[in-house]
Amino acid sequence: MKIDLHVHSSDLSLCGHMSARETIDRYIEAGFDGFVLTNHFSREMAEHFDRHGIPQTEYFAHYKACYEKARAYGEERGFLVLCGYELRFDGSSNDYLVYGMPDEIAADCLQFFGIGPEKFGKLAGENGILFYQAHPFRNHMKVVNPACLFGMEIHNGNPRHDSRNDIASAWAKKFDLHKIAGSDCHQSEDVAVAGIEFEGRISTMEELCEILREDRYKIYVR
Repeated sequence: MKIDLHVHSSDLSLCGHMSARETIDRYIEAGFDGFVLTNHFSREMAEHFDRHGIPQTEYFAHYKACYEKARAYGEERGFLVLCGYELRFDGSSNDYLVYGMPDEIAADCLQFFGIGPEKFGKLAGENGILFYQAHPFRNHMKVVNPACLFGMEIHNGNPRHDSRNDIASAWAKKFDLHKIAGSDCHQSEDVAVAGIEFEGRISTMEELCEILREDRYKIYVR
């Protein structure tokens, strides 16, 4: 099974250029079996939607509603769409990929946007949430204490940025962090350029997290 762990859509990520439906269609054409929709999840995004008629207190509900529409369309087409997050904390330009976050914790996002990676890493560990730093060696990023992370994105496929994937891979190896890859898909040229491959089939985020915890996959790069 081939899954991309880092995908954006235009309904929730301002930098996205394709709707979730179009993105699903393109991934099916590329031979993928699914992806994790990891739209930007931050106070900045909550404030943006607030300015456009969706109160900040309803930001999480809006995020999940958009995901559910994508999931339903994927189901129609026999394609797996799971819900993840590209999390950014207040006052930072770092991004983090989050998998397996329960809705009751994600719904409290307006509070945890302000706590930073150290405290969130502790929260993640206590609740079985997988917490990876995305593209950590890209310009304007700062590497955080590896102890607060579950893993690191060692291959980011976005062609418009130099993510210095070789350095990320070496850093993850040095600190024994779990390694993942994703396309960081925003537009058509980014579709299906990276992800993971594994034996068997999954249908839930819980099953994906089990695969990731046990490193039962290989990195896919086109």
